[in-house]
Parts: sequence; C-alpha cells; structure tokens
Amino acid sequence: MKISITHNTQYYYSSEVPKLIQCVKLYPSICKNQELLGWKIYASHGKITESHVDALGHKIFNIYNNNFKGKLKITSSGTVKTKDYSGVIKGLKEKVNPLCFLRQTDLTKPCKRIRKISENRKLKTHDIVEYAHKLNLIVSDCIEYVSGSTSTSTNSEQALQQGKGVCQDFAHILISVARSKNLPARYVNGFLLETSNSGENTTHAWTEIFLKGLGWVGFDPSHKKCIDDKYVRVSTGLDFIDASTIKGVKINYAGTESLKSTVKITASQQ
Repeated sequence: MKISITHNTQYYYSSEVPKLIQCVKLYPSICKNQELLGWKIYASHGKITESHVDALGHKIFNIYNNNFKGKLKITSSGTVKTKDYSGVIKGLKEKVNPLCFLRQTDLTKPCKRIRKISENRKLKTHDIVEYAHKLNLIVSDCIEYVSGSTSTSTNSEQALQQGKGVCQDFAHILISVARSKNLPARYVNGFLLETSNSGENTTHAWTEIFLKGLGWVGFDPSHKKCIDDKYVRVSTGLDFIDASTIKGVKINYAGTESLKSTVKITASQQ
C-alpha cells in the first residue's frame, strides 16, 4: 500500500527566544515493512540540519533558531510504500539489546490493576505468541477510548483508575503488563491510515513486544489487532516521552510556548 502523509507542528512563542534548538525524529523507520518513496522535513524559520542516526535507527534532524519570536512551523511529508508482515517488524537498523526495554518508567510503572490484568485466567498458555495476542485483547477492553480524556503526562495507573484514555494510554498499559511478565516492550509513534469515517487525523501510538523466534511484533490495543500495511512507523522508546518526535531546548526564555499539530493521511495512487 502507498500512503501519503503531511504532518505539521506549529509552535508559538509569546516573547523572543534567545536560543532555540529542536531535535526532530519525524523520519519514518527504515525496515522491510516500509519503503520511503520520498520524504522531506523542513521548518519555516531557522537552520535545519541532518544530525545523525541513533542506536534505534532514528534519523535525527536539528533545527536552530536565534532571537526568535512568533510562529514556527515544522513540516514532515512524503509517501511510504508499506507491506503487511502480520505484525512482525523486519529489517530494523538498530543496535539496542531488546532487554533494555524491560525497564519500567513513571508512565508505565506497575500497580494493582496492572497486576490484576497480568493474572487474568484467559492468559494461561504455554505459547508466547498466543499469550501476547490474548494480552493485547485484554488490554483493549480494560479502558474505554475517549478522545481528550487524558494528557501526555497521564500514566498507565491513572488511565486505569479513570477507566478511559487514548491510544497513548492503551500503549502504556500494554507495555506495563508485558514488562511485568518479563517481555521486553516499547512505545511506538507513527501514523495510521484510518478506514472509518471517524475524521481522526492525528499521530497514532501502539506497542511493540519482543517475542523469541519472531523479534519485535507490533500490537495496537486501541484497535484490537496487530499492525498491518496501514501503519507507518516513525519513532520508538521506553514510553511517550522517550519516543517523542520533537524535543526542544530553550535558553534564557521566560515566555510561554503553545503548539498545534495537524496530520493529513491518504492512500496514494502514485
């Protein structure tokens, strides 16, 4: 499948920023699941440079601005040809041992509700692949998807307490349970071509679990399935914060910052 994407992030700074540096991870992953037919990243102001490729295979860009005030727009766009490998991620260019993703974070720390999910009788099986699929479905039903019900700082315990959340929260809960059962798991940022008429045009989040014999497998608990050729993988990390696509450093800045993101995703006929 060919998927065309245009992702815009617009920042607004209320007063002059003496020095602003932004690290951008908005370049789709290089792997067999997706082939880049063309991809560009640009900024409305400042100097943008390709920095390096990190240990997880992310191609990193940096944007530098001095004495900046007002609106800054960062755009990433292009077309990706995707393949469906039944959730298995093949050919990733990374150097990190999967065991590093057993470490819990503040956003995924286990709680009583996480332990209760991990002890669900439906999970009893000696087949690790079957276990992961069952776990994905159980997490899918543990909270209700409600747009805007949580923030980027909401952790898995808080989402379970209120019984609702967004894709980020489903991903954190699945990660927390998997790690508590000694399965390496990580957060993934990317894009999803929606086939429904929901009108959702946002970035999407899901989970990858490392399964012996298969490697990393993508599970989307908010959609009750493994990832397929409608998904475009961009960045990964221990949790939402670690996998963030844009991180910035402001020096000697006393003003406020606000941001707005928009995404356009379409099936391409190119």
